[in-house]
Amino acid sequence: MAEQWTIKVKIASMDNDAINSKKGTKWKPGDDLTLQIEGHATINMLKQRIALIVMAHPKYQSVSFGGSEPLDDVTKLQDIEGMANGKTMDLVVAVPPEPEAPPVELSDDEGLAMGEEEALPAAPSADLISKELSDADADKQGELKGQAIEALEDGDLTAAVNKFTEAMMLGGVSAMMLAKRAEMLLKQKRYRAVEADATLALELNPDSAKAYRARGKARRFLGEYALSAQDFAQAQTIDYDDGVVDMHKYVQTRTEKLRLKAAQDAKKAEEEGKAAGA
Repeated sequence: MAEQWTIKVKIASMDNDAINSKKGTKWKPGDDLTLQIEGHATINMLKQRIALIVMAHPKYQSVSFGGSEPLDDVTKLQDIEGMANGKTMDLVVAVPPEPEAPPVELSDDEGLAMGEEEALPAAPSADLISKELSDADADKQGELKGQAIEALEDGDLTAAVNKFTEAMMLGGVSAMMLAKRAEMLLKQKRYRAVEADATLALELNPDSAKAYRARGKARRFLGEYALSAQDFAQAQTIDYDDGVVDMHKYVQTRTEKLRLKAAQDAKKAEEEGKAAGA
């Protein structure tokens, strides 16, 4: 039978964040633990025993002997120079700091819209939106919509938007109509106009996936990545579309990189400020 060693473990320091919050612990820095363990046991086996006593996971424990660096988990007690039955080891319980992320390299967004956009197209007032169309106006609106679709199929985006706008300004405007014009405006790369139409469409119908998608695309090209990601998430929840998966992933990644870079820049500025004031 393997010889049992009696060793003491002195708690040098203890981070409360490393303790099992449900069970807690009565132990504190300066306390000594006494354990019975075989001499051929490894440091990891010792940590497992300690964990049952102090309620701290082995990954949060660092064990050393005689002022040494923290001992490797696979090291056997009997192989540690100077270690023997009755000796005292040191224990540090702490949550290790998160590894520092490498500096974020943010490439230029070549798809970002540049320059001024033309003025927003006419937008229907609340009265026009709720207006009930006469039979004549309804027929006229249908005719204008048809002309807009024909122009769209012919590749004449300007005529398509103009005809569709005429149809909208007759009244009885639905969220679907606004979302449809937003899609036309998206083809014209009039992203602010898309954002305006899609936002109004969502006021009329908060569950319009088409409006969320159009606005998400517009905001991507406007550099509003976080808002774009939110719009795509809403659209995909309502009506999943494989066609926007890549763009959604792009704005999510871009948003996270911008967040990390802002945090790194703030930390760097703080450190430089402290160094300048030293």
